[in-house]
Amino acid sequence: MHPAALVGMGGAIGSIARWAVAESMPAESGEVPWATIAVNLSGAFLLGALMAASLQMESFLFLGTGLLGGFTTMSTFGVETVDLLKQDSTTAAAIYVGLNLLAPVTAWLGWQLSEAFLA
Repeated sequence: MHPAALVGMGGAIGSIARWAVAESMPAESGEVPWATIAVNLSGAFLLGALMAASLQMESFLFLGTGLLGGFTTMSTFGVETVDLLKQDSTTAAAIYVGLNLLAPVTAWLGWQLSEAFLA
């Protein structure tokens, strides 16, 4: 299958999954957007696990670049942070930024657990 098709199909599924999480965890104005934190941290964890799994390129394009790329979202993180700051919700913004910055740690944990499981 063409690489663009693999990425596109995975991205469509990931984007729909992200939308579903956001719908199930709506944030009120000025509140921490927990849905975005959930998708970014779980997506980073899963991407770390995929990296350790040494998948075939086609599988990684579908799962990593496509599905998890569509699932996680830096742009929403940025916009929601600015929105919280514009609402003078600085505490919520600080919590939100701090928790999203844990993504590299969760990616590392996913990588480590995957390596231990696959060993």
